[in-house]
Amino acid sequence: MKIRWILLTSIILVSCTKEEKKAEKHEKPQSAQAVQVVFENVPDFVEATGLVQPDKDGTVKITARSAGTLQSIKVQVGDRVKRGQVLAVVKSPDTTDLYAQKLSLSAQLAQAERLFKLKKELYQVGAIPKSELMDAETNYQVLKAQLRGIEEKLKILGGGMGTSNIVSPMDGVVYQISAHVGDAVDQATDILSIVNPSKVVLTALVHDRDLPKIKVGERVEFFVSTYPHKKFEGRVKYVSDVEDPDTHTVKVYIEPTEREPFKINMFFNIRILAGQKPYALIPKKALLYQNGKFYVYLLKEGRIIKKEVNFVKELEDGRVAVMGVEEGQKVLSNPILEVTP
Repeated sequence: MKIRWILLTSIILVSCTKEEKKAEKHEKPQSAQAVQVVFENVPDFVEATGLVQPDKDGTVKITARSAGTLQSIKVQVGDRVKRGQVLAVVKSPDTTDLYAQKLSLSAQLAQAERLFKLKKELYQVGAIPKSELMDAETNYQVLKAQLRGIEEKLKILGGGMGTSNIVSPMDGVVYQISAHVGDAVDQATDILSIVNPSKVVLTALVHDRDLPKIKVGERVEFFVSTYPHKKFEGRVKYVSDVEDPDTHTVKVYIEPTEREPFKINMFFNIRILAGQKPYALIPKKALLYQNGKFYVYLLKEGRIIKKEVNFVKELEDGRVAVMGVEEGQKVLSNPILEVTP
């Protein structure tokens, strides 16, 4: 009798335990923590990498003023230079010839000047006719004009005895040196480039799929990795017509309103604000990533439903923007804890 009572008690306890577990399984969705899906306008960004480059309007390419051999370069890339500063020296046979002509004309002019003064004195005492005086004066003035022309040419060439100085046409920074000492150069040879550091453009490498969001001439707002909490403004100056076939990116040139923080050749990551778009927002913990896809768990009429969604972006407030759910639907706020596999 005692044994039967023990067996009966055990059966009742096991039965009660199963019923409790069954009840818990149905009640779990009712006690699960859920949040309501809301739609809000989310800033739409185009993300890209970029480089600060000199604006073409602020870049001057320096060439030799006469043909010759590059004798020396007086500056280095990155040096600040002043207008009129000597940048390089060219050994030029042209200046040698001009300098020789200058010396010859100087001697002839001195002799012509002495002769003119002598003729003038003789004419004043009636020793020679006026025509002879006029011939002497004409010869003097012609030689004087020829010497002045040679001196102007030497000044333009920046030359001395056999050399021609290449000088900076403006205040700026040496951006590029294209020639080497010993190279043969002429008026068509780019020797170096000077840039105005206050005239720069931001060259962003934008993926081709994002190009429809960017239009030439539009004002844009953007952020750069160097100054992550500062919003900059600028204008899309132009978009390249050439696409890189390997990276599928196109160069977009942005002229910043504020140029002071940007240094030439500075590398950065850029986020270009391309308007706003409404997206479904949920807590970050409500989103699951499994087998290369994103999911949420919907709570609907006491049932938990697994739903695939498209991840858009993560917001700074800890929420994520997704596509694939409707406004007002409820999702589990922490499905990792709520859902038992």
